Amino acid sequence: MKLPLLLLVSLALYADTSLTSLIESAQHNEKITSLEQRFLAAGLNYQATKNSYLPRVDAFANGSVVDRMGGFDAKRSSAAGLKAEMILFDGFKRENTINQSDAFKNAARYDLSAGKKALTLEVIQRYFELQNTLDAIDTHILMHDQLNAQLGRLEKFRSAGLASKDTLMRMRSELSNAQYLLEDLKYQADRQKGDLEIISNQKITELKPSLVIEPALTKTEELDTLKALRYSRDAKQFEAQKTDAGYLPTLKIEDQYSYYDYYQDPIAAMRVNAQNKLTASLTMNLTDFSSASTAKQALAAQAQAKTSELAYASKEAQNNVHMAVRYVERSRILIDAAQSAFDASQKTFAAVKQKYEARIVDYVTYLDALHSLTDTTNQLSRAKRSLNYAYAAYYYYAGLDPKEFVQ
Repeated sequence: MKLPLLLLVSLALYADTSLTSLIESAQHNEKITSLEQRFLAAGLNYQATKNSYLPRVDAFANGSVVDRMGGFDAKRSSAAGLKAEMILFDGFKRENTINQSDAFKNAARYDLSAGKKALTLEVIQRYFELQNTLDAIDTHILMHDQLNAQLGRLEKFRSAGLASKDTLMRMRSELSNAQYLLEDLKYQADRQKGDLEIISNQKITELKPSLVIEPALTKTEELDTLKALRYSRDAKQFEAQKTDAGYLPTLKIEDQYSYYDYYQDPIAAMRVNAQNKLTASLTMNLTDFSSASTAKQALAAQAQAKTSELAYASKEAQNNVHMAVRYVERSRILIDAAQSAFDASQKTFAAVKQKYEARIVDYVTYLDALHSLTDTTNQLSRAKRSLNYAYAAYYYYAGLDPKEFVQ
């Protein structure tokens, strides 16, 4: 039994918001659809270009009536027939045109693949950024609750004359500041969530934990962006070579079969009712005042510009792979450092809180310890997610699709 359409749409909008589902949904957003349409158009243009060089067959028909007949005019005449034509040689224009269309098609195909991979990396980055913000909200809520509890204790001590007014005002100021930071983080989370929903075309309810598999020894592949750029360069080279056709002869053959009909024809005996006409034609440009050669030079310069752009992009890609490996190493070091800082601040806060409640240390020491615990908690969370994003970045710059390594 099939589910109603409305229910299917509802399930799609409120599907589990894991990282995998966000990526898969994002692969169908408007940006990707645009690239898919460009690839489809390039493929159709390639097929149309190939078909345009196949033999062409046309049908024709015409009729005429004259009001005053001359010596050789029939009162009414008509003709119908078929004409087939085929280019036997056009100075290799056909080969270069087809190759140019094929290069455009391949460039569009790799543009589409590159677009999907880049979008995957963007979704991963935004997903972990939103997770970091949500974690920061949780830690600030805990800090807010701690401050609120301590404010309650201080108010009781103040009423009993055991706490100063300055201490009470400082705690209220810290609580107000915590509320300010919490609201700012909530706004940031709403903005990040909205941006991620736009990209993924998916309503986010609650993010599920996800991770990126640690890279093993992976052989790098050429980036799709480089492949697309290379085919774009090739298309420009084929277009330049196509201009040479203007200096070479074009040989075309035509075969036309016609049927004629005449009414009140004064020279009926001199006419034929049917006729087949075979024509071969040869055309060649003798001079165009260097128009074609100048156009070829311009196209060759454009192709050389593409070549230089490709060379620079290749160097940049190699450096990006190197830096992606370095990014993974950095992230691991940061996790170790953040873990040590978190463990120390956690123990420190537990000891300081106990002493503060026993009135052994003042509120300044307590607030410092609380802020330190909050900061190191968020720092550790960001460091761990940074490592997952570093893995994804490595896969992307290694020419692979990060989506294949998300769990």
